[in-house]
Amino acid sequence: MSKRQQERQRLQRKVRANLPHRTFREIKFDRDEIRQTIEPLSYNEARRQRGPIYEALEDELYREGCRQLPEFLRCLADKEKTLYESVIIRDRISDDRPLLYAVIDKLKEAELAYIRDKHKSFKQSFTLFYETMLLLEPYKQKYEYALNAIMENLVSLCHKTQGQERDAAEMIARIYFTYGEYLERMQQRVNAISYLQITIDLVRGHVWTAVRDMPPGSFTLHELVAQKLARQLLLYGKQIVRHQPEEAIALARRATILVAEIGRQQNLDIFCETFMERAYFLMESSNYHGAHQCLEQIRPTVIACTEYRFVKLNIKFYLLAGQCAENFENPDKAISSYKKALRLSRLYNDQKSEANILLHLGKIFAKDTQKLCLAKKCYEQAKHIYIDFNDMISKKMVNYLLAKLMADEITPLYMAMLKASTKQYCAFFNLRQWKNRCRPFWKKLGDEIKKQESEDIYCLLDEEKPDPSREESGFPNEDRHFFKVEDS
Repeated sequence: MSKRQQERQRLQRKVRANLPHRTFREIKFDRDEIRQTIEPLSYNEARRQRGPIYEALEDELYREGCRQLPEFLRCLADKEKTLYESVIIRDRISDDRPLLYAVIDKLKEAELAYIRDKHKSFKQSFTLFYETMLLLEPYKQKYEYALNAIMENLVSLCHKTQGQERDAAEMIARIYFTYGEYLERMQQRVNAISYLQITIDLVRGHVWTAVRDMPPGSFTLHELVAQKLARQLLLYGKQIVRHQPEEAIALARRATILVAEIGRQQNLDIFCETFMERAYFLMESSNYHGAHQCLEQIRPTVIACTEYRFVKLNIKFYLLAGQCAENFENPDKAISSYKKALRLSRLYNDQKSEANILLHLGKIFAKDTQKLCLAKKCYEQAKHIYIDFNDMISKKMVNYLLAKLMADEITPLYMAMLKASTKQYCAFFNLRQWKNRCRPFWKKLGDEIKKQESEDIYCLLDEEKPDPSREESGFPNEDRHFFKVEDS
């Protein structure tokens, strides 16, 4: 036995003595044997590990036979680099290699299937495209730029197959629907409506389930898209009703037809909401008779709905009915409707609706001089609610209404004072004189406030600043303690 073999046996015995029997592994020192145990990397795997990832994937896709995907990958790489360098994004999909490889493999298989089966069927390719979108869906916040780029690319591909969908229509419809939801999240409501309309045209007449692989008889994709499209039409109508009321009314009618198409009783809440929104749009266009007719059509249905999910619909119905009655100069009926809505909103703690109803009640009470105190209470309660919700715009509106109410209270007193004035100078002249006498004080006080705001160390100065209200006002005969409304 050679010395080398003896040394190897000695080392093996030493290792066995130091390690437990179960965890012992035979150690090999032969380089050839070690090389045989290492699996060699393919060219693609080596490029992925050592080279720039996007360039490696682009070269790999070209060699696999893809034509559009490498161009898309180059654009994605440029977009990611620009966003990352400008600190718009912090997470790059290129850093998440398993996810990137899974996405690219799916897209590669889809494009190859699209090229191979172009004249036969698009089902396999668009199924893989849709699965790619689902793969990135959990990361839509983290890698939004990548998901957006992929969806735009897939939608453009769907447009190219328009009229040739055949058995791929379901997957194309799902891609359109997913893209429409994305546009909705991005507040691009007009584009979202257009893609949802394309989707509804594709799914109409089919019983595809809303979620893939659900049992037959489940919630259908047709129902889901119709509900989504109806809500988007109503929201868009609210945006344009001030400037385009006729178009908003047409959108509400279109939403009603969509809901009726998928079943009125199954979607009763959305169905009633379409009528109420149409009534609101009609009121915005000053067509109160048409709005009243819309509300009367659904009155029995809304009143009969006593489930909790119909509470807001009932509140909205009574609020709109009160507005119609108020416009028809029937304040008693309007107050009755508003009180019903107010009772429901307080019962179910809907404070925003409560504040809105209180404003309408206050406006009605403000028209009656004997109910000004009730109007003031309504405005103050609404103001407290808006303060709690930090709604500054509505708070300013309530402040304006309160100021107008106080002005309405003071005006009769002014008129009575003017009528009762029998001296040489009337009371109105004295009020104006008092205002002119106060003007120097307010002017000097304003200058002093500006000085304090402009001097940063004003509060640290030792010398005492004179009080502007104590200075001579320029009116030597002015009594500083009393003000005479009329000359005696």
